[in-house]
Amino acid sequence: MPRVSVQKLSWREWSEFAPIWERIHNLCPDASFFLSRDWVDCWLATFGSVLSPDLLTFVRDGAVVGCCLLVWRTQWIRGVPLRRVYLNCAGEDEGDSTCIEYNSLLSLPDCAQEVAEALGAFLRSSRWDELILHGMTDSVVSVAVRSLGTAEASVRPAHYVELWRLRGEGIDFDSALPAKTRKNIRRSYRAYDGGGPYAVRFARSTEEAIVMLRELAKLHQASWTERGRPGVFASHRFAAFHEALVRGAFDKGQILVCQVCNGAESTVGMLYCFLDRGCVRFYQSGFNYGLEGKESPGLLTLYLIISHFLDHADYSAFDFLAGDSQYKRSLASANRPLSWIIVRRSTIPTLSFRALRWMKRQYVQVIKKSRRKSQPDGRRECSADVFIPNVEAGSGTGGRGG
Repeated sequence: MPRVSVQKLSWREWSEFAPIWERIHNLCPDASFFLSRDWVDCWLATFGSVLSPDLLTFVRDGAVVGCCLLVWRTQWIRGVPLRRVYLNCAGEDEGDSTCIEYNSLLSLPDCAQEVAEALGAFLRSSRWDELILHGMTDSVVSVAVRSLGTAEASVRPAHYVELWRLRGEGIDFDSALPAKTRKNIRRSYRAYDGGGPYAVRFARSTEEAIVMLRELAKLHQASWTERGRPGVFASHRFAAFHEALVRGAFDKGQILVCQVCNGAESTVGMLYCFLDRGCVRFYQSGFNYGLEGKESPGLLTLYLIISHFLDHADYSAFDFLAGDSQYKRSLASANRPLSWIIVRRSTIPTLSFRALRWMKRQYVQVIKKSRRKSQPDGRRECSADVFIPNVEAGSGTGGRGG
């Protein structure tokens, strides 16, 4: 008989269970800010009534040794209704997604394997077609759930700057950067200086942080709508979630909202970050592309703020979160993998989905082959000439550019 049993609670019981969640989070070595009590508080307040997640507790010898959220949704993907289950704070509509990363199964240190196996057993007895695990770091739970069906994983690097190492080796940030990156930063520095020195400013109170976050959102929206895309702050739920998060977590030292201004007191750029056990996690940004000059306000903003963090021993690393953008590679000194995993059972909906995907791939191959035959000189046409419907589900990670 398994030593760990599973008890299912309603998300509406969160307020009573929250202190237990917080205790386990504080003791769990893999726990991140994305699984903190403050994050879950705000997420349930924003999405609980929409998604009605289950709160699972894992009990051994009468004591809770692990916990997680499960979100159950039926989503139509290209005409196929897929019953999906998401781990923890995920499963929102794509436009509202808060983009969980550093996701894991919370448990006490000596119970990780048993809790993962208990989750696997619970899911094995439940009805679903796809299990969705976003931004996973926990290899124990990843291994446990792969036995439930056919697993597909997409691994993305989370680039970061090792502030502790640069500080310990006495290396300034400039010296750690590639020559091309330093050149681009110097060019932007000269283009935007406004006739005086730059200043890095941080919100000093909750209300100031809210005001700065709203200014950041305006800059973010302006740059994304200019590109013909909505921007994440177009979602009222997304914006409300983060304002609630700032109100709940700023005074606990978990939120950083910062601004770079030039000598003319004009905003060059702003960052919204989380302070997670000494690591600064860069979550969102807004850059002022309306300044004179055609250089990179984003690169300059990041450079100046990371340089500031390097001068303060309280910060161990600056994490860009998941994504392999050029600016992340050029500024970072290391990376770690995060996994987006889909586990599919062999059910009628998933078999239909796979059949559609197989037909799409075959169609693409036929089109490519026919084009190669029609172009004996080896010239290649643009593949955008043919529209191929996308039967894949989106990853839900969203874009975090300024």
